[in-house]
Amino acid sequence: MTSPAMSPEKILRSLTRRYLTDGRLPKGALKEASRRRDEMLPLFLIEIEKYLSASPKERADNPTPVLLIFFVLGDWGDKSAYRPLASLIRCPEFTDHPGFESAFDEIGHRVIAAVFDGDPEPLFDAVRDPKAHRIARHNILINLLAMLVYQERIDREVVANFLIDVYEQLDDHTIVWLGWATLAARLGLSALRPLVLQAIAEERFDDYEIEEFDEDLKRAIARPAAEDINEDFSPFEGAYEELKALLP
Repeated sequence: MTSPAMSPEKILRSLTRRYLTDGRLPKGALKEASRRRDEMLPLFLIEIEKYLSASPKERADNPTPVLLIFFVLGDWGDKSAYRPLASLIRCPEFTDHPGFESAFDEIGHRVIAAVFDGDPEPLFDAVRDPKAHRIARHNILINLLAMLVYQERIDREVVANFLIDVYEQLDDHTIVWLGWATLAARLGLSALRPLVLQAIAEERFDDYEIEEFDEDLKRAIARPAAEDINEDFSPFEGAYEELKALLP
């Protein structure tokens, strides 16, 4: 006898948790959600909207299915999820959520890349946003934007122009500036070297020297593929499998 199908409400309850690391991963609910993707996708997007419209305290304190929904949507690769997820990663209570932040650092760029719809502006907006968590902004620069350029899903010159334009718009978080300079070097943007020197002279960085930029730049020019990036730029496939390999 086959077990009865889970209702959408039960799927959402099974995905809801206070912390990403709470208990075992709900394999059955993840599998059932994927089996009923057309039905669950709009419900997942509603949950994201509810999360974003909540107060910072509510987002920080209340259990939510959004922590797992993030990875499921990456698994599905549905482009309609791109803008909701781009808004989600601007929310510091999400990207810096206890137990979630390390997972986002490791594989978050691959999740967003899976749903990317071709428009980088939502990602540029996240980098510009002083209210977004500084580590998330750093990772968008060095991981996500680098991945999309190397996969030729964003034109390199578009990112180069963004890095020039954003120079006067970034706040004083040194980790964000490090992401800015590292991305320029990783993409082989030698024309930005004078601007990096200016940023160093203006003390935008914490312990960053032009020699580090030049070394990364030299590697990028010599090998214009992604071999020297030291980040995983592979497609995101299988929320359960990816999280099982990552979580304790």
